[in-house]
Amino acid sequence: MAPSGRKTITIDAPVMITSNKIAVWMDENWMHDFFDFIYKHKFKLSGMNHMQNKIKLTFVTAKECTMFGLKYGGRKK
Repeated sequence: MAPSGRKTITIDAPVMITSNKIAVWMDENWMHDFFDFIYKHKFKLSGMNHMQNKIKLTFVTAKECTMFGLKYGGRKK
């Protein structure tokens, strides 16, 4: 069976990019809670890019990206 799917996902995040390309987090607890979520579910990230009000996550495998999307979308807020 051939591997399929994407390895990247873009999610909303309270981050702002300044004019000199520095990422500023609007909510410091969100970042800590998010990385605790990543650690708890043992996801392996291979990259992360900050964008205006979003972050783009790159995972090691497409399967991990899909599992992250399902678990992150189904979490309690």
